[in-house]
Amino acid sequence: MVEQILKRLAKLESSKQIWSEHWQEILDYVMPRKAEVTTQYARGAKRTSKLYDSTAIHSNTLLAASLQGTLTSASLPWFHLKVMDENLNLRRDVSVWLEDCRNRMYKAFNSSNFNTEVHEFYLDITSIGTACLEVEEIEETGAFSFRSLHISEYFVTEGHHGDIDTVYRSFEYTARQAYQKWGDAIGVKVMEAYREDPDKKFTFIHCVMPSSEYQGEAKTKLPFISTYIGKEDKNIVGEGGYNELPYLVTRWSKASGEEYGRSPAYNALPDIKTLNKAVELGLVAWAKAIDPPLTVEDDGVIGRVVTKPGGITTVRRDGAIRELGSGARFDVSDMKESELRASIKQAFFSDQLELQSGPQMTATEVQVRYELMQRLLGPTLGRFQTEFLNPLIERCFNIMQRNEMFLEAPESLNGVKVDIEYVGPLARSQRMEEAVAVERLYEMAGMMAQIAPEIMDNLDHDAAIRSRAELLGVPKNIMKDPRQVDAQRQQRMQQQQQQMEMQQAQQAVSTASQAMPMLGKENVESTQAGMEQIAEAMGGG
Repeated sequence: MVEQILKRLAKLESSKQIWSEHWQEILDYVMPRKAEVTTQYARGAKRTSKLYDSTAIHSNTLLAASLQGTLTSASLPWFHLKVMDENLNLRRDVSVWLEDCRNRMYKAFNSSNFNTEVHEFYLDITSIGTACLEVEEIEETGAFSFRSLHISEYFVTEGHHGDIDTVYRSFEYTARQAYQKWGDAIGVKVMEAYREDPDKKFTFIHCVMPSSEYQGEAKTKLPFISTYIGKEDKNIVGEGGYNELPYLVTRWSKASGEEYGRSPAYNALPDIKTLNKAVELGLVAWAKAIDPPLTVEDDGVIGRVVTKPGGITTVRRDGAIRELGSGARFDVSDMKESELRASIKQAFFSDQLELQSGPQMTATEVQVRYELMQRLLGPTLGRFQTEFLNPLIERCFNIMQRNEMFLEAPESLNGVKVDIEYVGPLARSQRMEEAVAVERLYEMAGMMAQIAPEIMDNLDHDAAIRSRAELLGVPKNIMKDPRQVDAQRQQRMQQQQQQMEMQQAQQAVSTASQAMPMLGKENVESTQAGMEQIAEAMGGG
């Protein structure tokens, strides 16, 4: 089985080679600190020697930060848990339990390294178009551990549905790290290094694939099988399984037949390289303009030409030394550079994402900005949900559920699958049109009700207020269960009916009392007795 895994890995490395050249070129200009795909740098070495302009770097950082702030914000809720049955969602015990689970997940995310690692994830996907986030469980505590993998580490293959279902990862551990993770199973060569040189590095392979495709003797019944291999000793150092794929591989956009993604940087790369060269040539022309070259007449200078400030040069005649004008047109260069920068920013959507200068934006302007982002990034956001957000929340929810980190679920949820609803700033802006439509409808209905009050019978006020509360992100424990609301209304109607009947009885007693003087003694006594019986029956005493 080891030979089969290594053989397949070699094929995946070969098919990835042409991508590696693209990624290296893009990272050189867009994210130089990660530009180690086909070129290797010493740790701490300078990586910007070929760069003369940082427009692409800033644009990529802005796009990644904007995505993180709108999709997985650390300060705002960005998802809710619900079930497919809307009647269950309206039940208070169900909605409160789901909200409690969501809050516990938020705390688990914020107490882990999620926010730091997911930022690297966004930087990768906006620059090279493919990113991978590893989601592992810390066995001792059940907490989450995240790691954003470099593009040179992992190799992927798709299933027949077009989703990534097999991931190979090649990484290095020191002998000491390998022994800490796998103990005596690390192999002969690594064990010798552990005793003599524990900081020596070795290559290991992690293969995760569907258990149904594993050709060896599987030691797990879980959906995905995990195998760690030591490349030097060619031995299996660890085996196990996963309930969910731990590697979340996401593509910005993908051409048919390709397994790796393409990013905005692919479209902007010609402009990025042109701008970089234009700035380089502009700096050369700038240096010539500041310190221009000279022409010297043959035998017109005695000694050497002294160009330092205050220097004295002896010449035989006037005009022996003249400035050689370069004829550079800085206005043309500046205009072209401005066009290229604008084109790069447009490719990374920076012209739409940057906040305008001047007074603070109004709520309407913020809403328009989010709507514009939705139109620009709509197709990409759909892929993000399918390949990143859904698997992320499902895996983390299942990890916490398996470790009994949630409260006991209501009986009505037995066997019911939990669904996900995204409520981040961008997702909420997509639904704010519903809220605006409801408000406009009520404004129009309020004006029409002044002429025809019965027009309000067309509106379901309960549904309207619950929909508005959901769009505003109101906590679930504030909204009552519809069954509880119905019970309170029925009780209120019964009390009102009893009060009305008592008022009618009291009015009848009062009317009869006024008529008593006109009756005889016997009739008065019988009438009083009858009224007392009526009052007692009505609860009036």
